[in-house]
Amino acid sequence: MDSYSSSLPHKHHFELTVACPAGAQNYNNMDIRGMDKYLDFWNLMAYDYAGSWDSHAGHQANLRPSTSNAKATPFDTEQAVNHYKSQGVAPSKIVLGMPLYGRAFENTDGPGKPFNGVGEGSWEAGVWDFKALPLAGAEERYDREAGATYSYDSAKRHLVTYDTVEMARKKAEWVKREGLGGAMWWESSADRTGEQSLIGNVVGVLGEMERGQNCLEYPRSKFENLRKGFQ
Repeated sequence: MDSYSSSLPHKHHFELTVACPAGAQNYNNMDIRGMDKYLDFWNLMAYDYAGSWDSHAGHQANLRPSTSNAKATPFDTEQAVNHYKSQGVAPSKIVLGMPLYGRAFENTDGPGKPFNGVGEGSWEAGVWDFKALPLAGAEERYDREAGATYSYDSAKRHLVTYDTVEMARKKAEWVKREGLGGAMWWESSADRTGEQSLIGNVVGVLGEMERGQNCLEYPRSKFENLRKGFQ
């Protein structure tokens, strides 16, 4: 990529990044030190910690483990970040991934409890866009120990684990305290607009959103419009 950049009229730095796992069963199989010298930054997929594949309802994007309710936090973000740092990754190269959706559990008494089914969703069974949450009749709750939020409908025994605006802002403050490189999301169409936007609130805490120009120079393309730079 550096060689190609040097051949262009204007020199670009082409970023090489990775979307990396937050589970030890996966990151322990990676040559993190070997990869780090080539990567510009690491996008930590700090979500999907719990879902339909589990036997117990749990938090899908919690910051910390729960010692009082361990089955609610099969994974946690702090442990993952600490592992990457222990392998030589600078905190400023770790970008925290956050979900813009919630994962549902039916017929459950709460986080860490058994469930039966995940029900409907916005675009996939058991997966709800943030802009659809909380569902009617559900109450939003904060698990202080785990650093996680969720909604629960006690009448329907229905739980959805997701980041609320308050939780997203807490994560942004945590990113700043830890000196991490920023935040990223999956995926923006599920967000709200205006003051209730998770992306907007996180950017507000962090202070800015990265902006840069894409490379639009393709002098050796076989397509004339690309060679001319879309003029």
